Amino acid sequence: MKAFKVFIAQPIQPEGVKMLEEIAEVISTKEGRPLKREEFLKYIKDVDAVILPWHTDIMDREAFDVARNLKVIGRHGVGYENIDLKTATERGVYVTYCPVHTPTVADTAFALIVAVARKIPQADRFVKSREWTIGGEWVAWKFLGVDLHDKTLGVIGLGRIGSMVAKRGTGFDMRILYHDVERKPELEKELGAKWVTLEELLRESDFISVNTFLSEKTRHLIGAREFKMMKKTAIIVNTSRGPVIDQDALYEALKNGEIGGAGLDVYEEEPLPLDSPLLTLDNVVLLPHIGSAALDMRQKMARVTASDVIAVLTGKEPKYLLNPEVREVRPLGGALYAS
Repeated sequence: MKAFKVFIAQPIQPEGVKMLEEIAEVISTKEGRPLKREEFLKYIKDVDAVILPWHTDIMDREAFDVARNLKVIGRHGVGYENIDLKTATERGVYVTYCPVHTPTVADTAFALIVAVARKIPQADRFVKSREWTIGGEWVAWKFLGVDLHDKTLGVIGLGRIGSMVAKRGTGFDMRILYHDVERKPELEKELGAKWVTLEELLRESDFISVNTFLSEKTRHLIGAREFKMMKKTAIIVNTSRGPVIDQDALYEALKNGEIGGAGLDVYEEEPLPLDSPLLTLDNVVLLPHIGSAALDMRQKMARVTASDVIAVLTGKEPKYLLNPEVREVRPLGGALYAS
């Protein structure tokens, strides 16, 4: 009989599962959907570890009361707003995360910039709908986009992902502006980036990439007031968290021509409601939250998450720990398994 029980709330790549099966009985769902609350609570009752591939399964105080044997939570991603870190620490539960998908999400952000700027989805639909029946300059006029090179890219949040978005911008000979709560002198030197206030960034940027974390301070950071500051040709993309942008205000700005376009991979409500007015617009590109959905990266994320969960269960130090204070409550080693 295996020493531990591990519950995986939604499917991860098999590489990670196989690693966990070396030391634990692995329980997982096959549906690939977010669990209903009662389902989730039932699954976590007697487990030693929970892996959360998505941010829809909530580890709050109620969940910790149910999961009395829990020793570690592995977040298969970077956002952890669905985990009550304070309660986790109080209960001696280690919480790890997986900040390795940085380059893949940066690729997605830049792909959105290119797609919106050059009207790639519209042109693709045009060809596939068999409307391209004659050639000529009229086609170029129909899908007239904007250049990226020699334009200004504004990055909101020059962290792991934001800095890689900026780096990709340098490959297009873009001028890089950024706004962050703290200056990043080394990145300024490496990328030729300039720190500016948020207002300056909004007014001067041709393209804006939102890469900040979600908190009460950043919720609706970009709203009606901010859209009015932007250039009428500006394009904004968001691959961070949906609530950073006020979606109602974004719709109005796009509909009224206050900005040029937008690209979203995240939303205030997911899935995007079928009656969302954003679905009626042609100047926005919408993705179904697939920023890290590249096979190579998802395999790596599964391995890294499994490795940290295994480390904690076997009394070793995890690589990516969110609540280091937990060591004082339940030190790694023999005391880890104390009730």
